[in-house]
Amino acid sequence: MIIREGTGDVPVIYTAHHASHDFGEFSDRVALTDEQRLRFSDYGTAETVPDNGIISLIADRSRGLGDLNRDPDDPGRFQLQDYGQPTRHDIWKNGMHLTDEEKAYCQSTIYEPYHDAIIEQLRQRREPTFVIAWDDTAHYMIGDYTHGKHHMMRPFILSNRGQEGSGDEGPDEPVSCDPHLLRMIAEGFAKELGARGLPNEVSLNFVMKGGYICRRYSTLRNADELRELGVTANVQSLQIEYDTILTHDQTSLVPDREKIAALKQAFSVAVAKAILRF
Repeated sequence: MIIREGTGDVPVIYTAHHASHDFGEFSDRVALTDEQRLRFSDYGTAETVPDNGIISLIADRSRGLGDLNRDPDDPGRFQLQDYGQPTRHDIWKNGMHLTDEEKAYCQSTIYEPYHDAIIEQLRQRREPTFVIAWDDTAHYMIGDYTHGKHHMMRPFILSNRGQEGSGDEGPDEPVSCDPHLLRMIAEGFAKELGARGLPNEVSLNFVMKGGYICRRYSTLRNADELRELGVTANVQSLQIEYDTILTHDQTSLVPDREKIAALKQAFSVAVAKAILRF
């Protein structure tokens, strides 16, 4: 992984856990083309993730070697196909997918060090701290394809495992960050986006409610586990997902540097103001 030091203006640990399309020593066995490997990643997140936090953790291996935003015992963290639409593509050449031993190797050399780095940062904290999972999605349908409950990706989705539209706690599980904070970030983010000429529709918990990073690194949800790991600070977490049509041409994947910079700045300003008010 790449650990990028931030300015420390806000007490935030950012994670760009799907940023890489590099399969490392397994590259020769991958069936995906170079373009498909890039599309399988959250391309551009290494550039859009803010640098006003404590650190930003940037993945340097493809999610095909174990999805860092899935539970450690989730078999789906080792996908066999990408997320291409309308047709998914096999990740591995015929008969060359990861063996159980290789999955264990990826778990110990990629997955565990990444999460250990988050815990180590949190152990050093005494003041309230926020973990923000930074993701993006191509401009396509998201949701439950099997049952026809899918929707076009929205410009921005902020998630805290709460109820759609409000971020309030639902009947099934606790939230990962205070709903009021989530709404303040969303409102400020929309304002800052609009001021920079970017689409400013910010949805809350729309389809994407937050993955493993959002679920785990929160004392609202996992205070006992985090305390056992030596984390004594109050920790809250949330996830952002944005549509890559905002930052990249969807055919050529050519980045728009001005929009990338504007997006990064808009969130940096919004989260700083929201945390200060909170």
